[in-house]
Amino acid sequence: MIFSKHIFLLSFTLYLVLNVNANSYFISTSSGDDNNSGLSSQFPINSINKLNTFTFQPGDSILFKAGDIWQGMFWLKGSGDPNNSIVVDSYGGAGKATINGNGYQSCILIYNNEYISINNLNLYNEDNHLDSLGNTKLLAGFGGASNTWGSGKNVRFGVKIVATSHSLSGFRFNNLEIHNIYPTPTLSQNVHKGYGLKLETQSDTTNFLFNIISDVKVSNCYFHHTGHYGIWIKSIGLNNIDSVKNFDIDILNCDFQDTGGSGFVPNKSKNILVQGCFFNHCGSSEDNRMWKRGSGMWTFDCKNAIAQHNYFMNAHGPQDSYGAHIDYGNENVVFQYNYSYNNEGGFVEILGDNINCGYRYNISVNDGYRLDPNNTPWNKKGKIFWISNYCGSGPRCPNTATFIYNNTVFINDSINPEIYFWPNVGDVHLYNNIIYTGTNGQKIPTLLQNNLNTLNISHNVFYDSSRINLDTDLLNNAFFNDPKLLNPSPFGINDPNMYQLQGVSPIIGVGKLISGSSDTTNFLYNNGGRDYFGNIVSENNPPCIGAFNLMSLNNSSSIKSLKIKAIPTMTINNLTLKIKDYDGKIETEIFNLEGNKISKQNGALISLKEFKKGIYILRININGKMENLKVVRL
Repeated sequence: MIFSKHIFLLSFTLYLVLNVNANSYFISTSSGDDNNSGLSSQFPINSINKLNTFTFQPGDSILFKAGDIWQGMFWLKGSGDPNNSIVVDSYGGAGKATINGNGYQSCILIYNNEYISINNLNLYNEDNHLDSLGNTKLLAGFGGASNTWGSGKNVRFGVKIVATSHSLSGFRFNNLEIHNIYPTPTLSQNVHKGYGLKLETQSDTTNFLFNIISDVKVSNCYFHHTGHYGIWIKSIGLNNIDSVKNFDIDILNCDFQDTGGSGFVPNKSKNILVQGCFFNHCGSSEDNRMWKRGSGMWTFDCKNAIAQHNYFMNAHGPQDSYGAHIDYGNENVVFQYNYSYNNEGGFVEILGDNINCGYRYNISVNDGYRLDPNNTPWNKKGKIFWISNYCGSGPRCPNTATFIYNNTVFINDSINPEIYFWPNVGDVHLYNNIIYTGTNGQKIPTLLQNNLNTLNISHNVFYDSSRINLDTDLLNNAFFNDPKLLNPSPFGINDPNMYQLQGVSPIIGVGKLISGSSDTTNFLYNNGGRDYFGNIVSENNPPCIGAFNLMSLNNSSSIKSLKIKAIPTMTINNLTLKIKDYDGKIETEIFNLEGNKISKQNGALISLKEFKKGIYILRININGKMENLKVVRL
């Protein structure tokens, strides 16, 4: 016991010493001087060049003056520890400090260091990689053939983290704006290689060097106008090694707007959560330096990934360019509770060599409008559902336990995307989906190839079925009646709340029951317990068909005929509840996505002004009856 006390006192003393020795370094272009110590806001240093001469210690802070602008690459040297991260932030105002990478490869570089938190900065990097004398801009220590990646000529970043000598952990990014990231190459094939945030590991298996990055959280960040991806996780040197993966990656409440490629692409990673994010105009062609193709996000060689409560909108491109897709070599990947709107490629794309991967409780509106450039069926035309066994240039690879259930899909008259399953894609489970189409458009083609496939298809709604050339396999236990969506427009309304069922819907409580497992990753036999809107999905009673289950958040009685609208459902400040034929008392409880009640308000006017950006559930109480709506604070 005495020995234990001594150990405790020694540890506590060391903790105090480490914190006492931590410094805050202030840097300002408007009032700083590189002859200053930088250890107080009254005597800040001036330049990134001076900052790059420091090596930081656990608990140190590097504080940039809000409103000031720097040019160059900040190479952050030094690591924090699990209890004392190194913090990079702004000071002296409510706005952000700005770093212009000025043609260097990155605005901020982290090279074999860890436990670092970066907050409240504005980063961009599109200037020429050559200085006024025509020399390539390189920091000392990054010249020579072995470090050509130090140049910003052919590839460019907002923030780059590189692990070459050992694994890294403990990164936090919050409230960053990273934008206009473009290289300045001489070869046109590199013009698009700009990335907002890259986490890169380099391994050498011949020397038993296996490097990974773990414990990463990116929250409340805004990525836009990048040549290619917003966030990219890339492992080099680990091909054909499945057991080594980056892990514990959270992307929360982030905005991805007008990225030239996809918003988020994780590679060789596990335990991933993507929640409350907005992906809009991925694959953008706003700038000629963009890749001009990309799904909102896609997973590659990943395990245990959840993407939920996200908005995937307006993806563009001649290939892929779905709201979100599952590439090949994944296990336990689920896209759930997402809203997918107007994505050129389509709604569901699943490639080969995947285990237990799929989509459930999503709403898709007018996805898949792309036309094949050669008018070739079953090729590049947009699709509602597409499953293949593509797994690279070698032999094809079937999947195991692919699932697509309880999704609501709306297709208007102007488009006719395909449903297409390749041969030899493994076992596919297609249940409880609504495919709702306008009545006057071109026929929707469907083809489910049976060669070496095991198709378990049941309880799907096809309306208007006269507009769909239904493959025979889709007819099993199918429904063809009008499901009675709230949506009143034949063109489709960009509002997920409009794709709930009316109380008179004929498909309430008639779906296929999915139950039998307490394992939350057993998606075939564990239904997740909630629908898109947060309503309970029973383990004992048949659900509704589609993404809405007509039950309240806490299993209270629900309004028989849904008449509540939130106008608008996406707002910066306020929204108004519109309730047909009712002007009485309204009480609204507001929940975050974790199910925590954060506010209670009375009346028809709801204020979200003081909330953070994100998605919220309104539980509306009218005379003791409950109704849920999902709204967005922009």
